[in-house]
Amino acid sequence: MLRTKWFTNPVTVFIFSLVALGTSLYLYIQSYLEVNNMLSDFVRKKNLDSSQFLEPQTWIMILVLSILVTVILICLVIIFVYYQKVIQLYRMQQNFINGFTHELKTPLASLRLFLDTFLKHELPRDEQMKYLTFMKRDTDRLVDNVNLILNLAKIEEKKYQTNFKQVDLAILSRQWLQKVSFVNEEGKVNIHSDGIVEAVVDPDLFEMVLMNLVGNALHHNHEVDKKVDIHLISDKEWIALDVIDNGPGIPAKEKNKVFKKFYQIGKSSKGSGIGLYTVFQIIKLHKGKITVEDGPNHRGTKMAVLIPKNLKEIKKK
Repeated sequence: MLRTKWFTNPVTVFIFSLVALGTSLYLYIQSYLEVNNMLSDFVRKKNLDSSQFLEPQTWIMILVLSILVTVILICLVIIFVYYQKVIQLYRMQQNFINGFTHELKTPLASLRLFLDTFLKHELPRDEQMKYLTFMKRDTDRLVDNVNLILNLAKIEEKKYQTNFKQVDLAILSRQWLQKVSFVNEEGKVNIHSDGIVEAVVDPDLFEMVLMNLVGNALHHNHEVDKKVDIHLISDKEWIALDVIDNGPGIPAKEKNKVFKKFYQIGKSSKGSGIGLYTVFQIIKLHKGKITVEDGPNHRGTKMAVLIPKNLKEIKKK
């Protein structure tokens, strides 16, 4: 956004508008009172009937004008608040663009480096396989990032074609963890479950929930030994999915904001700001709930998800 001069800044204009409006109202009332006093003195000196000067109607006019001025003030305040929200949204979008661009540039730069290596050097087979594994990891990250944007747009527009089916979430989670090898390269991820944990979900969307919750937990963890524990617990009506990390945790005042679109904790542009928002939308699509809590002993963060087991509680789109 282009910087504006102080005298054209909307905040300055808003303040000047209030001052000018208040001053004009004050001068108008003061002028009326002076004229009214002069007129009263004139009426007393000439022994005239004061009712002829329509004093009640004059006060009615002042009341109407005061109401109109109040309405103008309220409108100015509404415009100012709306402007501030637009500015905040713009900044959030800029943070999203910066963060998402970084998420794309990192694997692309890595891919380019590996391709240059292949072009410049004759590598033995084992070295080729090692670099190809790295390249597949980077392409998987690119695909995940692009799919995140595309699927979120479809979900928001209610155009996502859901594929609900009854699956064992413990098995699905372990299969997902095997596919995303780069997750375990950033930290240690453990899955805990007792027996069969079946629920009616969209498998692709559930994997997206895991990707965002686990990825977010690792991404913002500054510990040397990053650790994420996934707990799956089943009861008669609900499946509980708890994702617990050993990171710095989330401040209490931020916990109600983390699921907002483009919202990021602090001023860092690290991340896109839509991961947890996407999780919230997916859980909402499954008629579930998600909350943010402190981890065990008030260390780290716990993302607590509840998903209904009963097929009848799922509204198919």
